[in-house]
Amino acid sequence: MPARKEVRCSFCGSVNVVPLSMFGTAQLVSQYYCHRCKSVFERVRWRNDDKGKGEAIHED
Repeated sequence: MPARKEVRCSFCGSVNVVPLSMFGTAQLVSQYYCHRCKSVFERVRWRNDDKGKGEAIHED
């Protein structure tokens, strides 16, 4: 089973984030909200992302 990669805030590095929207300003990004620094940020969605949980799956 592939390991899940944590979604981290691009501003403060916290993992205390929640998905806001499956799509951001473009279809290839998802939006997240960071509870620590109260920022909204976007993360690139890769084709093997686990869409149900908002976390990426990294395959080696």
